[in-house]
Amino acid sequence: MVVFAAVLVFQLAGSERQAAERRVAHSARMLAASFEQEMAGSIRTLQALAESDALARGDLEAFLAECVRVRGTQPSWKVVLLIAPDGQSLLNTGVPWGARPPPLAERESFMRVIQTHEPTVGRIATGKGSAGALAFPIRVPVMRDGSLRYVLTAVITPESLVQVVASQGSSGEEWTRSLVDQGGLMAARTRDPARFVGKPAPRSFLEKTRLSNEDVYADVSLDGTEVYVAFSRSPAWGWTASVVNPRRLLDAPLADSMLAVGGLGLALLLVSASGAWVFSRRIERSIAHASAAAAALSRGELPQKAPSSVRELARLGEALEHSGRLLREREAERDAHLAVSEAARAEAVAATRAKDAFLAMLGHELRNPLAPIVTSMDLLRARGLARTPEHEVITRQLQHVVRLVDDLLDVSRITRGHLELRREPVELSSVVTRALEAVAPLIQQRRHVLEADVSPGAWLLADPDRLTQVVANLLTNAAKYTPPGGHLLVRARDVEGGFSLVVEDDGPGLPPDILPRIFEPFVQGPRTVDRSEGGLGLGLALVRSLVEAHGGQVEAHDKGPGQGCTFTVWLPGHLRVERPSSIPGEAPREASPAREFMAGNRFGVLVVDDNVDAAELLTDLLEMNGYEVRMAHDCEEALNRLEVFLPQLVLLDIGLPGVDGYGVAERIRRRLGDASPVFAALTGFGQAEDRARSHAAGFLQHFVKPLNIDDLLAFVESLRTRQKGAA
Repeated sequence: MVVFAAVLVFQLAGSERQAAERRVAHSARMLAASFEQEMAGSIRTLQALAESDALARGDLEAFLAECVRVRGTQPSWKVVLLIAPDGQSLLNTGVPWGARPPPLAERESFMRVIQTHEPTVGRIATGKGSAGALAFPIRVPVMRDGSLRYVLTAVITPESLVQVVASQGSSGEEWTRSLVDQGGLMAARTRDPARFVGKPAPRSFLEKTRLSNEDVYADVSLDGTEVYVAFSRSPAWGWTASVVNPRRLLDAPLADSMLAVGGLGLALLLVSASGAWVFSRRIERSIAHASAAAAALSRGELPQKAPSSVRELARLGEALEHSGRLLREREAERDAHLAVSEAARAEAVAATRAKDAFLAMLGHELRNPLAPIVTSMDLLRARGLARTPEHEVITRQLQHVVRLVDDLLDVSRITRGHLELRREPVELSSVVTRALEAVAPLIQQRRHVLEADVSPGAWLLADPDRLTQVVANLLTNAAKYTPPGGHLLVRARDVEGGFSLVVEDDGPGLPPDILPRIFEPFVQGPRTVDRSEGGLGLGLALVRSLVEAHGGQVEAHDKGPGQGCTFTVWLPGHLRVERPSSIPGEAPREASPAREFMAGNRFGVLVVDDNVDAAELLTDLLEMNGYEVRMAHDCEEALNRLEVFLPQLVLLDIGLPGVDGYGVAERIRRRLGDASPVFAALTGFGQAEDRARSHAAGFLQHFVKPLNIDDLLAFVESLRTRQKGAA
């Protein structure tokens, strides 16, 4: 109890002292706020003056007249200056028009405005005019077309700050109030200003203000009086406001409070010591029982309730016993929930892995039968046998199946974070053109009227194939859900801040419940009974993912029932690039392989594929284009072909039975050594890791089934041309 009384006395003493310090600190903050408010008013006036039409026209004589008029409304302003960015004074309201203004008196704040383009308040300086009076500047930048044109300055004398330091109603405790500029010079003071204004502040004050922005400390005034000094620095302009109070005025109530509390504490000490001795033994036993129960609970044991004559401690024992029982029950529930959660997580992980493996295998298995079908159609067209309407139907439906497989695998890549963009400079109009070529058969089939409005000359750094896929998917979606004979519009613009792609239709529109989820996988709008719209509901999900991968956004808007929809793609402006000097795809084409073959310069290709139909069709196609081709269906047959035929290129299926494509390539390299041919992979697997593995195994190209014949022929022709040049 003695310690308690002592602590109580010191705490109350500290509280009294803190309350007194808070009062003087609040007074200093209010003085700093009043100074900021005064400066802010002058800055606003200067900024309004900076918008003068005369200044905008460059009519400085008329602007000088405006400055004189405004200066008359501001009692605190001494003169108004207009300064060029090089520091030359252009006009001064203190000198007549045509006379040369005096040079700058304070350059630090002027250079700060030049660097930051922000208003500022300078420090006290002696003027360069004939009077040489003390003053400080307020400067604002004058901006025109984003660049600094002038610096407009109002010069204010320290006398104008007397009203600021005196405007705050001071209590009887306050003795002196003052303002100090950034350089530590006294700018205003309520007591004896003529003696101190323009002089440096006391060294102890400057040291304290360098350490913190706000504080209260004890000091000795210049005339030897013990005082408390409270200061607060203006965060905007760096000036410091201070309030000085005699210590005797603040410490006297504190000493009286300490005496009163000390006497009362001593009395309470005597009473409480007597009562504590009487009740301590009685309470001690109950506390010991409660402590033992709490220790048992902390060890996970069930606490035993002990009887107590103290009602509160008896209740505490009951609460501890009940808490022990609840803790046991909660631990059992937690363990059960944790086991269920772990099992569910393991099932989800396994399901996700199984789904990804299934999608990859599904793509491979679907592409294997598609490859010979696509190649057969290419051969029929090359031989002039695919000109009937039935062939066109087969081609369209085959392209539809290929697109469904590609969409399904693209969604799998995006879900696993394996989507890669191959960025290169591409013209926006070429993206739209390629997309229109891709969807032209569907638009013609449904007899739609298509309007394209594309601004030329807009170049951006993007993946041209993926961006074409975005526009093609939007156009396909609009064509499928618009009744035959509808109107479609695609518009592409290079707009301020980025690029805009808009696809509109006049179809039935989107229901309100579908619109917020239209870009989610497998979400589709209303479909007819015959499901003529087709698709898996993945096209728009791919659009959003591909656009966001480029850093853009896509939105869908419904124009009302029967009025159609608008899909808007926005791509950011940082993708914008200049038109490259050389554009991929514009190089002149070399002579066709057929003509080279007629000249007697044949190029050998070995096709290795266990799918007999696919191998035979690919062999026929390459032979039609003038290449010498041999065919094999497994590793042993491929090695036997090398006995009589030395190819320059091996088109190798990765998924061969027995020895896979990587093993076949390794055996061919060991047999032929430096005479080994170039290898290109044929596979139904097109994931990023599949391409990386084939590249690491030395395959120059990775073709995904079904093959794009034009890409294959272009690749073979590039190898033939390279070999011819080397020869």
